[in-house]
Amino acid sequence: MDKSGKTKRISSQAVRTAYTVVALSHLLLVLASESADITDHLGIALPGCPDSCHGVPIPYPFGIGSSCCLSEDFEVSCNATTNETYTPYLFGTAAILNISILLGQARINYPVSSQCYNSTTKQVEYNRNYAMLYGSSFRFNDNKNKFMVIGCDTLAFANFSDGQDYNWVGCASRCSSLEGLTNGSCSGLGCCQTVIPKGTTVIGVDFDPSYNNSDDVHSFGRCGYAMLMEDDGFMFDTTYITTDDLKGQKMPLVIDWAIGNTTCDVAQNNRSSYVCISYNSVCLNSGPGYLCNCSDGYQGNPYLKDGCQGLSL
Repeated sequence: MDKSGKTKRISSQAVRTAYTVVALSHLLLVLASESADITDHLGIALPGCPDSCHGVPIPYPFGIGSSCCLSEDFEVSCNATTNETYTPYLFGTAAILNISILLGQARINYPVSSQCYNSTTKQVEYNRNYAMLYGSSFRFNDNKNKFMVIGCDTLAFANFSDGQDYNWVGCASRCSSLEGLTNGSCSGLGCCQTVIPKGTTVIGVDFDPSYNNSDDVHSFGRCGYAMLMEDDGFMFDTTYITTDDLKGQKMPLVIDWAIGNTTCDVAQNNRSSYVCISYNSVCLNSGPGYLCNCSDGYQGNPYLKDGCQGLSL
């Protein structure tokens, strides 16, 4: 009834509209539930193979053990560390932080190179690192990584190569005292960084020995560091200068991966070795090699049979 006491009629059109809204709302809830259920049950590893190590998902073409991966390049070991926790390793020594099927990337831990003055021997002790991905399915990501140097009397070089050409990049970090050093991004004082060449598969780090020989600097900072690392989210801290906390540490590093060294057009002509085997998957050229993704509206692992699932709305 309205305020006058008269009965107010509801049109049949309004009833139909209300019913339609309720029905559509129910349908969307059902679809959302089904989509979530599909996401929760998507397989990422080969049938019968473990899909994670210590909480880190290991999607195919990667796999734990030789029978669970596409090739030796993608073999992951899941080994117990000294504190009896399990850690996934690539190449036998590189701890895996995560793997992205969509981006064709993996984040690993990479050791920091250092030069530290020993006040007892009056000598500088070096710890240099070298890594080679040449001839494998991997290369260092040139967009997300930077070559970074930390110290108050440190000049370091990195020798980069794509397996054919060699490039040297260097970075000098100097400061005569702690004054002016501030916590935050790598601004050039106490910390410097530079880009790396595209397609890099080999890196070697070295220090200029004519640096790190100042007693004035040794009084507040005896170590200098150099590293190839992911720069996103990195925050410089003055304790990196005043302590040796970075010595022997590892930093996150992004590596790109791809399948083989041919284009999609060439790979698709050889169906016996073509690895985008799921229905509703697409092939993407990725430098030397290719990647597989699920088609729009689908999700999952395109490297597995029926790995791409979803709802096209």
